[in-house]
This record gives sequence, structure tokens and C-alpha cells, in this order.
Amino acid sequence: QHLARHPETLLDASPEHARIDPDQLLILMDHIRCAAFELPFGEGETFGQVPIGEALDYLAAQGVLHREGARWHWIADSYPANTVGLRSIAEGNFLVVDITDGARNIIAEVDYSAAAVTLYEGAIHLIQASPWQVEKLDWVGRKAYVRSVTADYYTDAIDYTKLKVLDAFEASASGEGHAGHGEVHVVRRVAGYKKIRYYTHENIGYGNVNLPDLEMHTTAVWWTLPPEVIASAFASRFEALDGFLGAAYALHHMAALLSLAELKDIGRSVGDGESRWSATLDSNGRAAARTLDGQPFSLDDPRQPFHPTVHLYDHYPGGIGISAPLYDIRDQVLQRARDLVGQCPCPAGCPACIGPVLPPEPGARHTAKSAALLVLDLLGGANAGAARATH
Repeated sequence: QHLARHPETLLDASPEHARIDPDQLLILMDHIRCAAFELPFGEGETFGQVPIGEALDYLAAQGVLHREGARWHWIADSYPANTVGLRSIAEGNFLVVDITDGARNIIAEVDYSAAAVTLYEGAIHLIQASPWQVEKLDWVGRKAYVRSVTADYYTDAIDYTKLKVLDAFEASASGEGHAGHGEVHVVRRVAGYKKIRYYTHENIGYGNVNLPDLEMHTTAVWWTLPPEVIASAFASRFEALDGFLGAAYALHHMAALLSLAELKDIGRSVGDGESRWSATLDSNGRAAARTLDGQPFSLDDPRQPFHPTVHLYDHYPGGIGISAPLYDIRDQVLQRARDLVGQCPCPAGCPACIGPVLPPEPGARHTAKSAALLVLDLLGGANAGAARATH
């Protein structure tokens, strides 16, 4: 929808600037392994601008390299380039095994980071538009056993994310709030799944999921508003959460567009940044705050601090260099997200701007769309005072 309304994004854009961080530790180690296979490293050598003495000693301790004098030689039997993925830096892809009618055929591979939300037992997993139901998931053995089915529904994972900011590298004012960039710890738990009927998108059932938590350190960019600004702009904290969830949806899509990434490359979280709660939609489609266990977190006590924050994090362990450029163009991301929502002709919000939403509850000051617009205006700083009165 954004590209249709703004064709200049494609036709008049400057040359692409897609990039990753070659010095990210996991990426760097893969490069060093491959380089050492081709030619021994000498003492004092660098790889790019990075001193790699510690990395070479680590690989020697792992039995991959052998140090002889001032040189490190490759001694492993493997060919290291075979283990380097072009689409992921996480190790341990899951094999999808077809067991229909007693068969044992490998029909696909799924990245480790996506397995928890696509290969849980009971999931409908699509391969080339054909539905397969997951009968068993061997998490340790990295295998999912599936059976060909005819289903009139698809499944959608219910997950909760706990995000804690560990270190802020940069921070700046952003409208009436502030923006930041730094290191975060992310814990993601898949607690269950919904069965959604095709075409009508009605919810026809639930299932439980019991999988280990997914944890990683990565980098993120975030936006937040002070409690006093939120209190004066919204009738309730839950109304503010509606706005933050809608704003996060638009920011996520614009961030992916501007960084030439896919949506799955960037994680999205709305929470307090202190690991106490994260915002999600409840079974009725309304904004709710929950703990990592999926338990409701009360926001009714005015004595409790309320710091809702939109986090967009690099969805790979250690980060691959997405969040830093996003922080550099944070004002552009905000403005594009604001344009996306403001120019959408829908009255109260839709999947083309802030995601699927329900009509506002009786007596609400804002629709989900107007709440999202207000959050984006307050964060962007453009006519924020007027925006508060207008919305």
C-alpha cells in the first residue's frame, strides 16, 4: 500500500545501501574459518581492521587450527564453507521429514530461529502452498515429522517476548519522548497457537505448545514516551497500548522497507524495557499486558511506573548490522510510518496500516488508528501539541 501511494520510493530512490556488519562475532568467526582453510594466518595479522589473535587461539583450543611457531594452520577434516549459510547465522537448521504413508523423505529445511513458531506439534506448515501437519517435533535432534493433510485452516503461534535493555550505545530526543540504540537481551516463549480458518479468518480453536525459551543477545533501536505525556494524551493505559501496538506495526514495516530487510529479519516488541511485561492482543483482540508466562500484568495501579516502549531488534544472535543504520534514519522511519497510517483511507485501522484491529469500545477517546497516529506524532515531534488536541 505504501509503495502504491509512493511510487517515487522505487522510481526516484538513491542507490541501495543494504549492509551487514562483517565484524559481528558469529559472522567474523565463519570468515576466519574459511580464510584459514585457504591460507595459514600469521601472528599479528588482522582480518579487515579487526585483530584476531584471540579468535585464532579459540579455534586452536577447539581443535580446528594448530599453531606452529607464528602461524596457525587448518587441521580439521571438514570444509568450513559448507557450514556457512547465506540466509542465516544461526546453526542447527531443522529438517522437515515427510512420514505420510510410512515414508521417510526430507522435504524442507527450516532455520533454527523460525522453527519454534512454525514447526510446533499441531502446526500447519506450508511447503510450496501445500499444507503439512506437524505430528512430532524432535527439538534435540532438529527434526520435524509432518504428514500431508487437507486443512481448511492455518495455525498462528501465540508467543510472548521479554526484552531488557542491557546497554544504551546512543540516545537522543524524539518529539516529546526519546529514541535509543543499544544491546538488548531477548527471551521469546511460544505458549500456544491459534487455528484460523482460511478466507473468513475466524478463530476455530487453540492448542498448547511446550518448547524451550529462545534467548539471545542482540541490538535494537527503540522509541518511548514519558508517563506524564501518556497520561495527558490518553484516557487509559490500555488505550495507550492500542496506540503503541499500532505504531509498532507501522514502524516495523517501514523499517524493513528502508533497510532492505524482510519483516522476519527485524523483531518487534512493545513492552517496558525492564522485562516486567510485554504488550499483546488478548483472545478478544484487545491490547493487554502479559508476563513471559502469558499471565496478565496489571496496569491499573497508578503508582506502578508505565513506560511503554517500541523496540525493533535485530532478529539474529549478536545482530547483523540492521539496528545501527535504523537508528541513523530514525526520523525518516517515523515519518514514513506516520504517512502510512495517516494516508490510509480506513476509518479505524486495517492490515494496510496498523494491523487487524477491532472497533473501539464504547466511551473510548481514540480508535486504534487515531491512538497510533497520536503516538507517532508525539514521538516524531511534528506539531505534537496540535496533534494531541486534534486527535
